[in-house]
Amino acid sequence: MAQDSAATQDSVATHFPQSFLGFLRDNGIDPSIYDVYDGQPRYVRIVRHAQRSSDELRGLVAQIEEDAQCAVTAVDGVAGFLAIADRTVRLAQLRAYRERLVVGMDASSGIAVQALAAAPGHNVLDLCCAPGAKLLYLAETVGDGAAVGADAANVGSVTGVDISPHRIGTCRSLIKRHAGAGRMLVRLYAQDGTVFSAAAPRARWWDPLAARDPGGAARGRQRGAADEPLFAAKLMRTEYACSGGDLYDRVLVDAECTHDGSLAHVHKYGAEWGWGELGARVHCDADMPFLQSRLLENGWRLLRPGGLLVYSTCSLSRLQNEHVLGGFLARHGADEACLEPVFGGGGGGGSGEGCPGPRLRGIATSPAWAPATDDDACATRPGWTRACRARRACLLRA
Repeated sequence: MAQDSAATQDSVATHFPQSFLGFLRDNGIDPSIYDVYDGQPRYVRIVRHAQRSSDELRGLVAQIEEDAQCAVTAVDGVAGFLAIADRTVRLAQLRAYRERLVVGMDASSGIAVQALAAAPGHNVLDLCCAPGAKLLYLAETVGDGAAVGADAANVGSVTGVDISPHRIGTCRSLIKRHAGAGRMLVRLYAQDGTVFSAAAPRARWWDPLAARDPGGAARGRQRGAADEPLFAAKLMRTEYACSGGDLYDRVLVDAECTHDGSLAHVHKYGAEWGWGELGARVHCDADMPFLQSRLLENGWRLLRPGGLLVYSTCSLSRLQNEHVLGGFLARHGADEACLEPVFGGGGGGGSGEGCPGPRLRGIATSPAWAPATDDDACATRPGWTRACRARRACLLRA
């Protein structure tokens, strides 16, 4: 077994391959952080939390405590999330889950969604949407799906994109099971997020009268095959809805990464996949920023002026976080994009207005890596190729 001076005999780090230990050293990470996994809680999110009374929420917590046979507490600073003290509790044993009152979702993912400050009427793009927990959460923030019709007001949309049809199928199942009327506001695409180009649904897409207007689609742009969603409500699939040219109010780029910041993911190498696979995974660290940068650039291209974009990963890698953001800011400049603090708790971002939660530490970025193209990047660091394709988030304002 590979060992490191920072790893004690009873530490999980004694099993880590040398390549992964080197990755941790390069990023200033203490391997002992992975030892706290057994003491971590299981997180769930209360569905439509903001619409529930205080008495209803207290009763829900008491019920979950009874079913889980352990303490259940609200997560400080992340509204609507509960921590179940025993992480081995299965969702299926909770009545609240069976009754679709809670869903499994990490609090860190909730922070990324809340930082977007999505609101009723917003068109939101989730560019790497699988497995769908954030997508489901966003569908609750953009409007009331039950109000879709000619008299609807402040009804937005959520567009989810993932390159894998199988993962999009997982998202579709989650939306069908838990979104309720919110499924009316969601459309899904099995496409490559680096080149996805479908515009936001056209204004008043939810109005059947507009959809039946024979000249409505003609007055918009020509719909192409790339505009056709794999899954969407009937009104969101019409020629009228898919022929607009509007950009998105909010964009979430929860980018593909090496997942080394997920304690549960890293522990699966020991339980299921083998520690040697962990060493192979971190070899992608130098190449992953190419994919992440392309995702970020395409998300930015689809964001309206004045909109907000959140870039997040579940990696602790500087290359995948600071360098990607530093390169992006160097390419775009302060006159086009600005980095803002991330706040938790209230579902707001930007200046923090309406955000009662604590201010979270932002990512310190610098233009340390700012290639104009992949070829430029490969030339700056020998060995970089394009062979490979605790969560950190940043908020960008257009």
